Amino acid sequence: MMGRIRLTRLILISFFSLLVIQILIVGIFGKFSALEFRQREKESVDYILSMYSRNMEGALEKTDNDLEDILLSNSTLMLLKNKSGLQRWHASYALSELLNKKLSSTMEADAYVVFDAEYEIFIMARSNNILYDDLEPIQNYLSGIAGLKKKNTGWISAQMGEKVYLIKCYYYGGVCISAIISEQKIREILSYGQNTENLLEFYVTDAEGNVICASNPDVKCGQRLETEMEEKYFRPRWYRQEVMNGTCYVVAVVRQSDALRDSPYFFIVLVMLLISLIFIFWLMRFMNDEVIKPINVLADTSGKIRMGDLTIRPEYSCKNTEMAGLRETYVTMLDTIMELKLQEYENVIRVKESELKYMHMQLKPHFFLNALSTINSMAYENENDEIHEFIQAFSRNIRYMFRVGLHTVSLKEEIANIEDYLEMQRILYKDCFYFYMEVPEMLEKWEIPQMLLHTFMENIFKHAVSIDTFTTIFLRCSLEKFDGISVLKIEIQNSGNHFRQEILERINEDAGKKENHNRGIGLIYTKEILSIMYDREDLLFLENEEAGNVKVTVRIPGKVQMKGKGYSAE
Repeated sequence: MMGRIRLTRLILISFFSLLVIQILIVGIFGKFSALEFRQREKESVDYILSMYSRNMEGALEKTDNDLEDILLSNSTLMLLKNKSGLQRWHASYALSELLNKKLSSTMEADAYVVFDAEYEIFIMARSNNILYDDLEPIQNYLSGIAGLKKKNTGWISAQMGEKVYLIKCYYYGGVCISAIISEQKIREILSYGQNTENLLEFYVTDAEGNVICASNPDVKCGQRLETEMEEKYFRPRWYRQEVMNGTCYVVAVVRQSDALRDSPYFFIVLVMLLISLIFIFWLMRFMNDEVIKPINVLADTSGKIRMGDLTIRPEYSCKNTEMAGLRETYVTMLDTIMELKLQEYENVIRVKESELKYMHMQLKPHFFLNALSTINSMAYENENDEIHEFIQAFSRNIRYMFRVGLHTVSLKEEIANIEDYLEMQRILYKDCFYFYMEVPEMLEKWEIPQMLLHTFMENIFKHAVSIDTFTTIFLRCSLEKFDGISVLKIEIQNSGNHFRQEILERINEDAGKKENHNRGIGLIYTKEILSIMYDREDLLFLENEEAGNVKVTVRIPGKVQMKGKGYSAE
């Protein structure tokens, strides 16, 4: 009991350490993502604002050039002051033609206006953005500033009725020459056909920060932008660029909610962290209830069976079919053995005992306990990455092992199990062995008895591999003709101790003898399995080679000869 509690605690510490590492990774990733996003956001917004400001400056410069061209018609402008009504009419007509020509050639302004308050002359060339209802507010505004006798102005924002415009005025001999740009025209100038309906909110403000144009329909012209945004949004980020030395400003506002929505990676990782947390706790509970406790019960049961107590029965409850099947097999076999003992069928009892030993061999409680002991040792050494890799390989290995029986699997599946087993041994023995294999792809679907290669590999690691020596292991698969049929030939060579002579004779010659031997039981039973499944005694051959090498050769026919419950054919 104390051992199980201690092991569970160590596993919990390992999982908790893994969780802390994941949290740190999420935090670092989140911080890095935020900084990287801010940088990308700044570069992107600066680029857009630069494009907007260039478009705006280009439009204002073209409009300024048009105003200067209109001013060059000074003689025509002076005729507007002529006392002759006919002369003023001719001048008005000529100026109207000139204004329409400039408006149609540049397309940067919404209106060019020539206004003389003395004779109430109002000449305008306008685009569709200025409606008929807008003319009276514009004329009233120009009358108002004419009465103030202002000098030439730069570009300023002006409220004319319910609309706000950019306007620039020149005065020549009491005549006001103006260019007007509406909010709609500013939007057209900024975008020039580009889609501005995105997360970036942009505005055009005057030098005092009052809104002239806004992409957000909730922000009205003439409002104070900073005051409006600070009240509406939590900590918005501001980006601005001036146009024509402070004539106006192009401003972008990025909301916090938009930024988070535009960069969802942190939340994705956070969700993954929560999922992994749930999975870790589930895995801990599963390992404890479905693997550790049943293995300990089976180990205790196996120990008492070895002491001769055949009345013991493993008692545990689990949901996975492998462990439940093992318990049922244990109970069934022990009950059968007890029944046979009561009936005093000694020969049958010996056969069942042999089968029980095979089950013990396949169960390998020492293998599971050694694996858990290895995890325990790595936990003490804080080898968290190795623990993770070891547990993954271990779980796949036992899942495969619990399917054991007298049936066949594909060569590819058996090799995958061997690779998991070797992965565990690499973590345990580090660089003490080298494994190489040649398996043609066309042979991967060949059916072989399950755990066949595993038995050979386990025998190698039991008798040959040591941390004090370097062991080479070579596995080769090929197709050959053997006794008139096509068979899969598997050759396994490794450096290490030679086979004992009694094992060579037992496997290569006297396969029919059934005496109990403590050494070579795995190889002996493998030969019996091959004999049962393929009805041949010559499929397994052992030999000692020079330079301390040993070689195992096994041949697998294409079909199982004895079919029945527990067997699977091609």
